[in-house]
Parts: sequence; structure tokens; C-alpha cells
Amino acid sequence: MAFGTSSTRGDGASVADALVIRDLHVQFHTRRGVYKALNGVNLRLRRGEVLGIAGESGCGKTTMGLAVMALLPRNASFPQGQIIFDNKDLMNLPREYWERVGDRFNPKQNERILRRVSKAMGRIRGVRISMVFQEPMTSLNPVLSVGFQIAEAIYVHDPASLAHRVLARTRATASQMPELLAILGTARDDEAAVKEFAAKHDLLGIEDQVLSVWRRDDVHISRKEKAIRLLAGQQIRPVERNIVETVARAGSIPPRFSRVPVLSRVVRRVLLKEGYRKARELLTSLGIPHAERVLKMYPHELSGGMRQRVVIAIALVNNPEVIIMDEPTSAVDVTVQAQILELVKRIRTSVSAAFLVISHDLAVLAEVSDRIAIMYAGRIVEVAPTDKILRNPLHPYTQLLISAIPTLEGKPVEGIKGEVPDMRALPAGCAFHPRCPFAFEKCLEIIPIDLPHDRDQLVACWLYEAK
Repeated sequence: MAFGTSSTRGDGASVADALVIRDLHVQFHTRRGVYKALNGVNLRLRRGEVLGIAGESGCGKTTMGLAVMALLPRNASFPQGQIIFDNKDLMNLPREYWERVGDRFNPKQNERILRRVSKAMGRIRGVRISMVFQEPMTSLNPVLSVGFQIAEAIYVHDPASLAHRVLARTRATASQMPELLAILGTARDDEAAVKEFAAKHDLLGIEDQVLSVWRRDDVHISRKEKAIRLLAGQQIRPVERNIVETVARAGSIPPRFSRVPVLSRVVRRVLLKEGYRKARELLTSLGIPHAERVLKMYPHELSGGMRQRVVIAIALVNNPEVIIMDEPTSAVDVTVQAQILELVKRIRTSVSAAFLVISHDLAVLAEVSDRIAIMYAGRIVEVAPTDKILRNPLHPYTQLLISAIPTLEGKPVEGIKGEVPDMRALPAGCAFHPRCPFAFEKCLEIIPIDLPHDRDQLVACWLYEAK
């Protein structure tokens, strides 16, 4: 089953967009009524940027991230809206179903349609779009080692990359090492030098392995010993080589391998072993000391900060194009929070992915985001560059949200009066009008549209309607 091609490409979407969400509605059918979690979300994530999503608890931030990943429960429905990724509408299938059934909700039929969506998303989820979940201890499997969980993420989604790494390392010979050592000893850009060497000798796929060994901060290991460690264990038996070459050519594990237990065990053993090597390199690059030892540990043996790094490693391991981070610093203390934020800033400079960072803490988003979108009652009420939205907030909700942040100057903290509306019975017009000090008659009747206040700042508030 394939996703339907988006017909909205000519309606504002461009090649500069990594992800476009348009008029997305998500509802949860419960015994106490229909909970309207998202009520027309419009959002555009550009390639290579970090977009922060802020708002109070219950405003729909996490639901939006889970909708993109197609990880919502069986009682969730999608009455309308689009999630456009790679010129395809990921909501095409569930929307067709809901247009057909109307208001007649059938949990069993809905579960079948969500399973089909989830199966189709298997080619995208974890490979091209990945997610760092809010609580690392619940997203990691407590009975599997850290190394296996990272290696399995590659083995399941991209086994061909592991096969190419195995073949690249086994093609490298001891006679090529002097040339490589000479290059690394004189090159200013290690990464470019290694890639050029790999292309020259048809060793594409060995770059990460070379650089991880070369950059090891160990004064007791000489350059020659580093080269020997790189080549250690490179030989595999002819039958294993044939199997790995088949996987590399096919781009995935052929179905016949799973039907033959011997072949299945061989390919799993060889590729997972390579996955452990890749996991070690990734954990080292994320600043985890003694990565070799950490790979053998279980989640409960790690600190909160270490678990968060492991979850980030799983999200990064397949080089996705979009990474969704749901409250990446909420489960750690202040010092570890600073380390995680520094890690996120360092990651964004080394990968080409676009980041969607969800947080209730505007201070966290100010550290890492290029733009910030403010969410209330399942809608985006304002979006602008970070410095502009913090210095010149337009929407009354944004202004009150910023005024509620404690400062070092000792300015009195002002809470937002009123309560978040019941999402089963939203007020007419603007959902914020019962709490808004500037509400007038139009706010009580008509839902505001996104009004362009500036070239790069949008606000959904009738106060800024052109007179």
C-alpha cells in the first residue's frame, strides 16, 4: 500500500520544506465524548532548521508529533488535514476512510485502518522521520542492552548500510594503511580526507569506522596500533560474504533468508555485530565515555542524562531527514539539561536533519530554536523567529506565557488567569477569548486566521486584522 501523492504542492509547499502540516484535526473518541486534541494545525518545517513548539500542558504538542509518526491509539480519528512529507500526504488513507464513514465511529474498523497506516509508515518511521520520546525509561526496553537496541534500529530499518560497512572493512588491506595514516597525519579536514581515500580505493562505507578509531582520545595508542585495530576482525567466511553481498545488492534482507533458519541466523549475527560497531561510534560522538562498556549495560544502569543520550542516538542512527524531540530535557536535572542542550546544538551542525523540538519551557527553546511556534487548544496561534517572538510577542497568549517566566531581575511572575478550555466542548470563536484581556465581540464568534504581521511572523489574532 502506498501513500497518496499530495495535491497541495502548488499551494504553498516548496522544496525548501522538510515537513508541512496543513489544517490537521485529530480527535479521540471516549465514553465521555469526543476529545478534540488538534483543531486545524498549520505548520511548516524548513530543511535544516530547528523549530520549537511551546504551550501549556494539554495544548496538543505531543499529539501533533505522534500524528506525524502515525503512533496514535485506536480511538484516534483524523477528520481532515494533511501531513506532507517528500511530496506525499501521509494522512491520505485515514482521511479517505473518515470521509466515507462520516460521524459513525467504529473502533475495530478504525484500528484496521490505523494498522495499515502504521505498516505504510514503516518505510519512513525511524528511517526518514524519527522521534525522541518524552520519557527515556519508558521508551527503552528494560530487558535489552543499550547496544542491542541501537544496533537493532539499524538492522530493522537499514540492514543494507550495515552490509556495506562489513564489505568496506573487509576490502581494506594492511598495505593501504600507510597511505591512510599519511593522509590523516597531514590533512586539515580528516573527514574529507577519509572520504576521498575511501572513494579512491572503493571502500565507501568505511569512513565512520576510520574516523572513530582515529579520533580516539587515548595517548597510549599509536597511529599504527589504531590502524591495526581498524583492521582487526575484518575477515569473514566466504559463505558469510556471499550473504552480506546479497543484502547489500538487494538493499534489504531478502524474504527467503527469513524462511531458512541457518541463513537468518548468519545474517542477523553478522549485521548485528556491525550494528554494535556503529553504535559504539555514535555513542562516542555523543560524548558518552567508555562507550564499549555502556553498550553492554541495561537502561536501569544508566543515569537520566545517559539514557537521554541513548534515545537520541537511536533517533539519529539512520540519518533521518526530520527528528521530533518531545520534551528532551524534562526528565533530567538542570546541569544535565544544559549538557543535553549543548548536545542538540552540536548535533544540528553535524547533521542535515530538520528538528521539531517540543517543550513547555520557552527558555529551553530559546537556546536551540531558529523559530518558535506557540500552541493553544490544538492550534498554532503565533510563529516567528526566536528573537522576534521573545522580544516582540504579538498574541496575548504569547505575551502572558512569557510574562509567567521567572527572571533574575526579580520581576513579579504573572500567572495566566482562567483555565485551559475543555477540549470536548471548545468555546466558540477564539479558544483563548475567555482568558484574554483584549477580547472583543469578533473574538467570541469567529475563529481567527493566520494573519501575516511581518514577512516571517504570523499571528492568529483579530487584534492585528488590517483595518
